[in-house]
Amino acid sequence: MQQGKAQTMAKKDQKDVHVDIIRKTHKNLRRKLANGDDFDQVWKSHCSDDRALNEYSVAMKQLATNAWSTDCDGRDRTEWCKEFSIDYYSHGKLQELLKKDKRRQTYYQKDQQSHFVRGPTPNTDSSFDAARISADVVVDKIKLLDVGSCYNPYSEMPEFETVALDLAPANQNVFKCDFLYVEIVEASNANAFLPNCKSTEHNSNVTFLPSNYFQVVVFSLLLSYIPCPHKRWLMCKKAYQVLAANGLLLIITPDSSHQNRHAALMVKWKTALENIGFQRIKYCKDRHMHFIAFRKVPNDFIWDKRKGGTDSLSMDVLNIPQDFQEMEASSVDEIENLRKSERD
Repeated sequence: MQQGKAQTMAKKDQKDVHVDIIRKTHKNLRRKLANGDDFDQVWKSHCSDDRALNEYSVAMKQLATNAWSTDCDGRDRTEWCKEFSIDYYSHGKLQELLKKDKRRQTYYQKDQQSHFVRGPTPNTDSSFDAARISADVVVDKIKLLDVGSCYNPYSEMPEFETVALDLAPANQNVFKCDFLYVEIVEASNANAFLPNCKSTEHNSNVTFLPSNYFQVVVFSLLLSYIPCPHKRWLMCKKAYQVLAANGLLLIITPDSSHQNRHAALMVKWKTALENIGFQRIKYCKDRHMHFIAFRKVPNDFIWDKRKGGTDSLSMDVLNIPQDFQEMEASSVDEIENLRKSERD
């Protein structure tokens, strides 16, 4: 009995160490920006600190695989992404949306002036022609890009052909890459990209990504790591560039508040991503996470203005609750607060 208690306490102590590492990393990044430091300089310094990055990577892997996965009574993040992607491509969800697109086209012909507007939106990157390449049909495996992956939980899932990226990979199934600044090249160069991503060399660098190529991009607990609201939005814009038309951007972000507390913030996220060229097709909130699915729509997509699409044309930021709180707040705090409430 005493030995079991000692082991439990040791695990708790180790978990607290890992949580502290993540909390301090987020806190330091946010403090530097709050002090007026240039984001590019702050980020460059952060990305060059190999010791801190590796420490963070180990801590996040341990928490994700040992602590959060067993303590959590909500949805499993990886399983949610897997199930939604398969449902979308293999069980008819995408086809339902395409049928709605055709019906909306009919409505647009009747009512071009008031309720509907044809894309692209003002912030759509026209250099990446979404109409040319489509993700409507998946051959063999779904091409999935997991950004901020840490340890690549999708590598064992036969449904996916996965490319996992992280600033500090936790194993050889993940490639080293700063997604915020990685170069995007024309999709015709994808064949040159693939051999680079099949290397078995540990921590191989990915220096470019092909446009209009992936069918799913996953941002799991990623955006809350980025300390700048505009840079979060730019991360989503880069996801738009690498996705094929009708591809999925799956975002999971922490929030242990009740269902409606940050509902207005989520509406702003919806508008901000619509201004890139994404349509929100799924939103759900469990006890401590927002789960959101966005679809990259073709450039000729018809937006329904009755639902607020493309109204706030200047929206180019993604705020998180911590942006409006004290510096001590962090995304890890959101998760840990729930854990403590469950134990009490």
